[in-house]
Formats: sequence, C-alpha cells, structure tokens
Amino acid sequence: MLYIGDHVAFWLFTSIEIGFLTIAIIISKLIGPKKPNTTKKTIYECGQTPFSPASEFRILGITRYFGYAVVFFALDAFAWVILTAAFSISFDVKMIATVAFYTFIVLIGIGYFLVEQKKLVR
Repeated sequence: MLYIGDHVAFWLFTSIEIGFLTIAIIISKLIGPKKPNTTKKTIYECGQTPFSPASEFRILGITRYFGYAVVFFALDAFAWVILTAAFSISFDVKMIATVAFYTFIVLIGIGYFLVEQKKLVR
C-alpha cells in the first residue's frame, strides 16, 4: 500500500478541492441565468425595511450584524468553557478563578455590545 506523508496528503486534497471549486464557480457563471430585476436587487433585511440598494450593502452588511456574530461566538465559547469546567475532575480554586475571570471578560464584552448596539444597528 502506498503511503504519502501527512502534509503531502493535506496539500494534495486542498489542491484538488480548490480545483473542483474553481471549475464549479466558472461553470455556474457561464451557464447560469442572468435575468436582473428589481426584486433581485433589493436586499433581505430579516423583516426590516431595506435602507439602501443591495449594491451598497456589501460593506455595510458585513458591519451591520457583526456585533451579533461576535456575541454569538462569545456565548458559544463561554458555554463550552462552562461545560468543560463542569465535567472537569479537578474542581479546585484555580479552575474556579479561571472560569470566573473568563466569565467576567465575556460579560464585559456583551455589556459593551449592548451599550454600543444603537451604533451598530440603525
């Protein structure tokens, strides 16, 4: 059986994947329908009234909901830290202090987001 190194296998797989993705994107651009209309040019705002055309939304859209994504990831990581601490065998003062410090940092970040929320979402 042929064995190739771990790094060679990773880069070989990555190269093949990038090649297939590039070919798929090019083919979709060539054979995909191109029928622009006003409905397609409007943006989807999750029930909110759109405030600008879709062509101007590319940069603003990234920053508009960025705070929500940061809070989601912070709380997700927070849940994993608490879960890991809860299942830990050694429940000592050092672990409690570490989890308390992490909790404090996460709560400061969420508090900052809630204070600055009016700037992030119009």
